[in-house]
Amino acid sequence: MGLKVAIAGILLMTSSLEACTNIIVSGGASADGGPMVSYSADNSKSFGYLRHFPAATNPPGTMRKVWDWDSGEYLGEIPDAGVRYNVVGNMNEFGLVIGETTFGGLSSLGPQPDAKIDYGSLIWITLSRVKTAREAIALMYELTNKYGYHSTGETFSIADHNEAWIMEFIGKGPGEVGGVYVARKVPDGMITAHANQARIRTWDQSDTVNNLWAPDVITFARQKGLYNGTDADFSFSDTYDPVTFIGTRLCEVRSWSVFQKVSN
Repeated sequence: MGLKVAIAGILLMTSSLEACTNIIVSGGASADGGPMVSYSADNSKSFGYLRHFPAATNPPGTMRKVWDWDSGEYLGEIPDAGVRYNVVGNMNEFGLVIGETTFGGLSSLGPQPDAKIDYGSLIWITLSRVKTAREAIALMYELTNKYGYHSTGETFSIADHNEAWIMEFIGKGPGEVGGVYVARKVPDGMITAHANQARIRTWDQSDTVNNLWAPDVITFARQKGLYNGTDADFSFSDTYDPVTFIGTRLCEVRSWSVFQKVSN
């Protein structure tokens, strides 16, 4: 009886999650030499539609209305780009792709109530404005610092024709504006995966070509009392999204399954 109850509890817990899994493949690891991103969302509410934002040339003063991707809540409006690129789903006309999985992170760093951008609108707005992965990383940070962040922690998969990146972002919580992030380029010939658990730990802070990060990603953690070690030992995931039993058994195991299949 106890075993049945435990199994039922796990199944209920699993079914309540809207789980996402991403696989990021560098160009050197793909058959045709091009970077790839796979993005699955185990969410029945997502079936049956594909969003399209057509290209446009906008006169000065054009505003873009923003709705929360998950709830449909109207968040406000921001100035639209003068030239907006064609976006279908999670890709734009230049082959730039952005996927995501939500890791949530510390509850104290939750959505900023007056923010105008959530993680979904952040993806679509970014795709409508830039052509490369590096430009996307810079713009996502810029937009959230300007308009706030209405979501919890996210891992983003970002790839263009030449490079593939994994970016982890979390807002600074209510009472603040914007967030902090670390992004790492997937080395050529390698792959990575993420599934609702932050994965970036330490990184080579002397390498600013293959690693990008918010200038206050470490100092903000110290300010909030989340970290008191050295810069070199700072781990994004251990600080902002400490692994839990659920994170291990329901999230990291999906990433492990990807690596296990590839290694075999």
